[in-house]
Formats: sequence, structure tokens, C-alpha cells
Amino acid sequence: MEIELKDVLKDLYNISGFRVSVHDLEFREIACYPEQLSELCSCIQENPLGKQFCLKNDRMAFETVRRTESPYIYQCCFGLYEAVAPLFYYDELSGYLMMGQGLGKEQNAVEQVLALSEKFAQDKELLRKKAMKLPSCSRDEIASYLDIMCICAQYITINNRFGPVNLSQSVMRYLKQHYMEKITLHHLCEHFYCSKATLTNSFKREYGQTIGETLTQLRLKKAKEMLKSRNKTVAQVAQECGFREQNYFCRIFRKHIGTTPSKYRNR
Repeated sequence: MEIELKDVLKDLYNISGFRVSVHDLEFREIACYPEQLSELCSCIQENPLGKQFCLKNDRMAFETVRRTESPYIYQCCFGLYEAVAPLFYYDELSGYLMMGQGLGKEQNAVEQVLALSEKFAQDKELLRKKAMKLPSCSRDEIASYLDIMCICAQYITINNRFGPVNLSQSVMRYLKQHYMEKITLHHLCEHFYCSKATLTNSFKREYGQTIGETLTQLRLKKAKEMLKSRNKTVAQVAQECGFREQNYFCRIFRKHIGTTPSKYRNR
């Protein structure tokens, strides 16, 4: 039975109580559970400087894992426990699995967090209440959760649920197999578990044109083959090649081929 990435993240959250997220090689978050940050972190990040501190801290953690290619447990700049594990695909680093925003079990853990974060929030009592809602853990406990994380990370990559070695070539194969279907960038990002920027930039570097341009070319190539036979109407050809409307198909066909589908067929 194949388990979707979002289900893996949800299960990890249910086990640990920690927010879990997947990031691409540029450290961009591409999947998470739950969607929102903890109330404390959200409160801190409402302050631009607080958000800057958080992002810088996360980047340092990702850089450490990129350098060592090993799981990393640490306390963030606000004293919360977090952990990052590398994702591999055929021994090649393909992304990161992150969990965190946990409170330590020391007696003064809440006070330590408040001392580090109170300058970024006006209502300190509200900040305390939000801190008290965080899941608590010891370093050993988060290490155990991290072991489970790593097993899940292996599952994600072994079952091709994240980070193909050559993303652009995988996308090209997908387009050739599914050109007749409705394909959007959002759909491709969800399918390949990557951000829009990673998807479009890698494809453009590999093939020198956009995904949309490539998809149009594939559809038109198939349309020209089908038009050589008179078994189907122009409307049927358009539909089976992924063009939802005949008028749009005719307009695109004339723009790229220089004539209408009907005239192309008669030739």
C-alpha cells in the first residue's frame, strides 16, 4: 500500500506533537503538517525582525545538514528544540525533513523561551500562554522522534515520493505520457513534491523553454499526426490532444503551424 507524503507528515505529527515539514534543496517549504506554525512562532514572526531571526536560524540548520549529510538536533535562537534530517534519492541529497517547535523539559524552559522572545512581542503574558501550549520534550526524546523521522524519510525517497535525481527529465517524461490531460504547474508541484520556482527553473535550464511551451509542442505534434487521418473530427483531435476548446486549438495551431487544422489536413 502506497502512503502519500502528506499522510506520512500527519502521522509524524500525531506521534510527536511537533510540526513536520519537507523542504527542497533551496530550503523552500513544499509540504507540511499542520499548515500553520505554532502559536508562539506565529506571534514572534509577526515582528519582521523576529521572522528574520527564525529564517536565518532555519537556514543555518539546513546548511549544517547539507554539509554533514546527517540528522541534526539543535535549539533554535528562541530556545525551542528542532531537528532536520536529510532526504536522499539514490544516495543523492534531494531535500530535507524538518520537525520542531518543541519546549524543553527543564524547569525554567518557559522562562528561557520568554527571555529570548519577549522583545519581539508586545503582550508578554499572551506570549507566556502560547509558550505553555508547545509540546515538551527532552533531547533524548527528540532524538527518538528523529530516528522515526529518518525511517519515514527513507520511505519517502525509496518509494519515489520525493526528489527525483533529474527533476526536469522526470517532468518531461510525465508530459509525454499525460499531455492529453489537464496539467497545471500546481499539479506538477504536488506530483513531484517541489516548489514552483524549482520546477520551472530546472526545466528551463535543461530544455531552454518553459513547461507550457513544451506541453503545447507535444500536443501540436500529436495533433498533426492525428489530422493525417480522417477518422476523427477537428474537435475530437483537439479534445484528445489536451485542448479543451476547438477554437483555442485552432488559434494555437495556426499560430505555431501557420495554417488551420482543416487546411493542414487537406494538404
